[in-house]
Amino acid sequence: MDFIAGNDKNIPSALRDFLLAKPDERAIPYIPDDTHIPAEDDEQANAVPYTNRHPWGDFSLLQSLTPERLAEILNDVKRGECPAEYLELAQDIELKDLHYRSVLSTRKDAITGLEIKVIPAGEEQRDMELAEAVNRDIVQSTKLYALIRDMLDALAKGFSVCEIIWDTNTPPWKPRAYKFRDPRWFQYDKETGKTLMLRTPLGNELEPLRQFRFVVHEPHLISGNQILAGLALPALYYWMLKTYDVTSWAAFIDRYGYPIRIGKYGKKATEQDRATLKRAVAAIGQDFGAVIPESAVLEIIEAQHTSETSGVYAALADWVDKQISKLVLGQTMTTDEGSSRSQSETHEKVRDDIADSDIQQVLETLHTALTIPYINLNFGVQENYPRIDLFKPDEKNVEQIISAIEKLGPQGFKVKADEMRSLLGLSNPEEGDETIGGRMDYGCPAPIGAGTPELNTEQNTADELDTLADASGYVMISDDIAAVIEKAAASDFETFRDELQKLVKDWPPDTIAECIAVAAFRARAQGDAEFDRGHP
Repeated sequence: MDFIAGNDKNIPSALRDFLLAKPDERAIPYIPDDTHIPAEDDEQANAVPYTNRHPWGDFSLLQSLTPERLAEILNDVKRGECPAEYLELAQDIELKDLHYRSVLSTRKDAITGLEIKVIPAGEEQRDMELAEAVNRDIVQSTKLYALIRDMLDALAKGFSVCEIIWDTNTPPWKPRAYKFRDPRWFQYDKETGKTLMLRTPLGNELEPLRQFRFVVHEPHLISGNQILAGLALPALYYWMLKTYDVTSWAAFIDRYGYPIRIGKYGKKATEQDRATLKRAVAAIGQDFGAVIPESAVLEIIEAQHTSETSGVYAALADWVDKQISKLVLGQTMTTDEGSSRSQSETHEKVRDDIADSDIQQVLETLHTALTIPYINLNFGVQENYPRIDLFKPDEKNVEQIISAIEKLGPQGFKVKADEMRSLLGLSNPEEGDETIGGRMDYGCPAPIGAGTPELNTEQNTADELDTLADASGYVMISDDIAAVIEKAAASDFETFRDELQKLVKDWPPDTIAECIAVAAFRARAQGDAEFDRGHP
């Protein structure tokens, strides 16, 4: 075991107990015996100037790149060489091709725009404590979003490497920072092509990456060797097509984009006249003005088919951009102009499928390269581990909620005013604030305190309604009818309905009309009174 001098006193208790135990007493393989114990500021993949791991790149290869040279580099990649030139080109086109950079950023933003939470492995107290530790020491205390963004560099190049800088001064050991490492410093082993290794500063040697020290993200975009999975591999071919197309387009515009100037001179023109005309032809393209002798003739001939021919270059550049969009996003509708909203939403689902796949692979890398090492070093090997999760918060449709309240409100559905204000992003009005809105005036009695008796009890309301009904001349239901209704109401619904039908069977129409009128009047009057008292 490779110990760091003077650091063993800060080793977490779980790791210390394992290290002090005899080999035959270690029931669970904690960490291999050749594991390098992380220490403060102990970096493996650091930059070394003027070596294979120099921190700067001149990125000059792209400027002189030819189809033949690109073919050689891509063939080397397919043979497993993983040359630094390929990784340099993969970075350079992201810097110089605006469309490629835009769609690649869109795919990354689909993940980095999500929120982060920690899911406990179970419901036991121990599970909750481990989840809280991961949330405290990894999610909250480190730049995890920046790490995820750097991990997504693997989409273009096939892999990405970030070195974990551990804080081992005091237990628990936790990540202090994540440092993105230049992919040109790494190469897959030549024997299997599966294990990513670090280039030594000098020579062509490769050294293995230390355990618990790196977050290596290798998205599974295609089957086969991982170095071939990067999106930059096919994108470089299309970039070459687009570069030649745009270069030819610029040359075409420079040659045919301006009118042709033709100067004519007569037979009697002197040498001085011809020189003057020549200077005029040369200058008129820049100065848009010239002075020539009266005998000279200067014609400007407009190009007839320039716009039609230049459209070929624009169409090819647009076609290449569409292929890049399909490569990175899986569709083109959300990046093309003139696409309808329904078309865009239909193709957006394809992007969601790709984003879901990216999310799951990022979470798997975080779990194996970050969460498990943190738990093992500080709390020992667990049967189940908490997991970091990326999720999109539920978006509430405000218009749909308001529409539902408008429909359900008259049916007795109630909601809190504070929740509605929060949903709309509004605050509660305070005393003295100028406000708008409120209840509409339906002609109800004046508010309490404005000279109208207070309606504060059901008894008051009933007395006033009885007085109002009597004063209006309506006939109340007789006691014998009320007794029948009261007796029938104590039974089930079917019996109650049958008794009511018997009750009204022999009633004269005038009596039925009077009962309906009284009931409707009382309901309306009581509703107005309740409304005035603030009841919905």
